[in-house]
Amino acid sequence: MSDDMPEVARLLGRQLGLGLIQNEPKPTGVTLRYATVDAIRSNGGTLTADLTVAGGELHAVPMTTDCANLQPGDRCIVETANHLSIITGILARPGAIIPAYRAGDTISVDYNTAGYITNSGKNMYCTLPLNRPLAGVTAATCTKHTASWRQGNGYLIGASDGFGDAKPYTTLTIIPETGLGIRLAKDSAWPNVTNNSPVGCQGSITLTLQ
Repeated sequence: MSDDMPEVARLLGRQLGLGLIQNEPKPTGVTLRYATVDAIRSNGGTLTADLTVAGGELHAVPMTTDCANLQPGDRCIVETANHLSIITGILARPGAIIPAYRAGDTISVDYNTAGYITNSGKNMYCTLPLNRPLAGVTAATCTKHTASWRQGNGYLIGASDGFGDAKPYTTLTIIPETGLGIRLAKDSAWPNVTNNSPVGCQGSITLTLQ
């Protein structure tokens, strides 16, 4: 009997190991579903969408950069794994093109670009390309603008630890079909600026097209 104990122990150990493997939680895998876009939102700098999927609703679903042109009413592909969903594709419509921004649209843009000082140091200016063309837009109104614009070692607005309120100084011009011009203007020269020289421009702006 004692001679059989090592073999019995090995058998029991093998059976226990197989049981643990069989009872281990299995990954759920990835599921693909079609969905209809109900709304597009910006949450903390990330584009998300509210969706209708198989009669139910999903809210604040993030998307890949390939889906940044998603619009309400579009059909899209949603991938779900381990209860996390992400939009990974847009179903093309016949004759689909990149939709244009139009008068009445409100958009929010984060930017990091370069501009220049002009008008004897009174104006700071940069251009802001948009990810869609403009159609029938002739003007834009700024509703919120926080920024950190810097020249050399000094901040002209904002600071190293955050943005300042740039809305009181902001005027916008339309660059036909492609984007916007952002101008920060004062009645007197901005402090410690060098006219006709570059300025680093970073900020977040919300505007309504007209």
